[in-house]
Amino acid sequence: MKKLTLKELNEFNKLNSLNKLLKVIELLRDPKNGCPWDIAQTFETLSNFPIEEAYELQNAINNKDIKNIKEELGDLLLQVVLFSQVSKDNNLFSFEEVCNEITKKIIRRHPQIFDINYNQNDTPKDTWEKIKLEEKQNKKNQFNSILDDIPNNLPPLLKSYKVQQKVSLINFDWKDYLGPLKKVEEELIEVKKSLQINNNLEKVEEEIGDLLFSVVNLVRHLDLNPDIVVEKSIKKFKNRFLNIEKTLQKNNIKINSKNIHQLWKDAKIKEELNNE
Repeated sequence: MKKLTLKELNEFNKLNSLNKLLKVIELLRDPKNGCPWDIAQTFETLSNFPIEEAYELQNAINNKDIKNIKEELGDLLLQVVLFSQVSKDNNLFSFEEVCNEITKKIIRRHPQIFDINYNQNDTPKDTWEKIKLEEKQNKKNQFNSILDDIPNNLPPLLKSYKVQQKVSLINFDWKDYLGPLKKVEEELIEVKKSLQINNNLEKVEEEIGDLLFSVVNLVRHLDLNPDIVVEKSIKKFKNRFLNIEKTLQKNNIKINSKNIHQLWKDAKIKEELNNE
C-alpha cells in the first residue's frame, strides 16, 4: 500500500461524489499500491455482500430510519462499483457500461414514455414482462419460459411469490383472493389427511409445501409481500416471548404445561394495551 501525494489528493478532492467513489475503488484495487483485501476480491468472494447489504437496507426501511436508509444505499452502491472495478480489471466491462445497459433497458421497457411511435393504451406494469420475454426470444432461437429468469437461489417464500406473479401475467391465476383462500382450505385438509398415514413423512412434506405455496398465493392476491408478512409475525412473537421471559425472571418461575397458555395470553394482552 502507498499513500497518495499531496498533488494527487488535491486532484482527487476536485472530483464530484460519484467520480470520487469510482476513483477510491480504482485506487484500492491498484495491484501495486492498493489495499491487499480489495485487490484479492473476485466475483465469487464478493457474491454474498450485495445480498447482506440488501437485507440491511430492508431493515432500515422497516425501521423507517432515513439516515440509515441513506447509509445502506451507499453500501449497496459500493458493491456495484466494486464488482464493476473487478470486472474492468479483468477486461470484461466497466461501471459506465453497467449504467448504460440498465438505462437502455429501462427506456426499452417504458415505450409509453420514450417511444414516440408507441400508441397502445397500457402501462409499463402490463408490458414489462412481455417486452422482457420478447428480448430473450430475440437472443435465442429456442423455447423460452416466462419462469426462466427466476433465480434458483431466491429464498423459498420470495421464489413462490415470483413464480405466481410471473404466471399471472399470462392469465394463469385466480380472479380474486377467494380462489387462493379456498385452495388454502383444501390444502389444509390434505395436510390433515397425510398426517393420518403412518410413516409417510414425504407425503406430509409435500402437502405442507402445497399449503405454504397456497398461503403465499393468498398473500399475493391481497397485495402483500410474504417476506414482510412473516417478518411481522416473527417480530410479534419475539416481543411477546420477551414479555414472557421478563415475567419468568420477575416471579422466579419456569414454563410448564400448566402456565404456558396463560403466560402467552398475558403477554398478548400486555402487547395490545401498549399498542393502544
